[in-house]
Amino acid sequence: MLKKFTVLIILLLCNVLLSQNSNIPIFAFHGVPPGDFSTKGQFDIMKKAGIDICYTVYNTSEEIVKALDAAQKSNVKLVVRTALIVNDTEKLVNLIKDHPALYGYGIMDEPSPSKFDNLNKIIQNIRKYDKKNVFYINLFPNYVASNNIDNYKYEDYLQTFINKVPVTFLSFDNYPLVNNKVRDDWYENLELISRVGKKNNIPFWAFACTTIHYNYLKPTLAGIKLQQFSNLLYGARVLQYFTYWTLTYEDNWIKEKYSYSIVDDKGKPTPTYDIVKTVNEQIQRLSWVFFRATSDAVFHTGNEIPLGTKRLTLPPKRFKYFSTNGRNALVSFMTNKKNKFIIIQNKSLDEDLVLNYQLEKPVKVVENNSGRTKSITSTNKLKTTILPGDILIFTYDN
Repeated sequence: MLKKFTVLIILLLCNVLLSQNSNIPIFAFHGVPPGDFSTKGQFDIMKKAGIDICYTVYNTSEEIVKALDAAQKSNVKLVVRTALIVNDTEKLVNLIKDHPALYGYGIMDEPSPSKFDNLNKIIQNIRKYDKKNVFYINLFPNYVASNNIDNYKYEDYLQTFINKVPVTFLSFDNYPLVNNKVRDDWYENLELISRVGKKNNIPFWAFACTTIHYNYLKPTLAGIKLQQFSNLLYGARVLQYFTYWTLTYEDNWIKEKYSYSIVDDKGKPTPTYDIVKTVNEQIQRLSWVFFRATSDAVFHTGNEIPLGTKRLTLPPKRFKYFSTNGRNALVSFMTNKKNKFIIIQNKSLDEDLVLNYQLEKPVKVVENNSGRTKSITSTNKLKTTILPGDILIFTYDN
């Protein structure tokens, strides 16, 4: 009886400790629209999906205040994009800067280098009236046409942005699954954004695509996991979704048949909603691993090593044998406080991956379904299966 009671107390303490971990911020691009949709009910739906930052374009200060008031009731914060931030800076900033639901100001999406000096001026002007809230500027991905970034090399584009624009993070919008195949240069983009961020001590934010448009197909569980966990394994601090709302209120969006976003154009959850909610819940169960963690090194295995990345050639520390059996996987080495993590991701969208391994020293495995750890002490050859897009986390004390 005493033994059962002790086990129960330990489990309860584990739950308390896990609940005290800070969550990974999760961001919706084109979130709840202004006007009649800006209600507590709509922000509640967003919050229940695990999304707590909403980016929306507004036309009037009345729309903005209404949305901020509604979002506050649902514990959601807003990134406000509006022409008023440039055309009537002092009045708008003083109106909303102290609102509890304001996260920051949306300044521009996908700027070319020729815009950087003006972005700096806009930010400096806002800073006259607001010293605390953030500025959101989202950058091009590395597959952008060269003329759109003034013929800069992509890494120089990132560095020039940091040099000229006083931001506190890098955001970029690479949507890697085209016709349900992974772009050849996606991981190179993650390598570059991570490298430039580390060089300048600036964290980065990354996206997953959650809407049908152009050659981007209906979102799947494996596809969303592949995108968001790859982002985390490279060190992303905030995860973003494009789009939250199904875009039908502009002709181009109708032409390109935007559909199956997280909610439809009336705010009703689609099948994508449940997928995103499931992935977000798993991410938050594992937040003690990823929140403010450092991605120390990332390697790839298999027959196809992506552009700009490195092949894993030796077993990780504490492993005598380590094999993905020729299958394509990502292996990330991360640190969070005193904990070291070795995280393997199955890069396939439709096939399980079997990892064969043998330990030299004991490790723990982090269970995806609970976030709890389980010790592995056996020195026999072992194997485990990783689902498409999913991850397996080993950990040990530094």
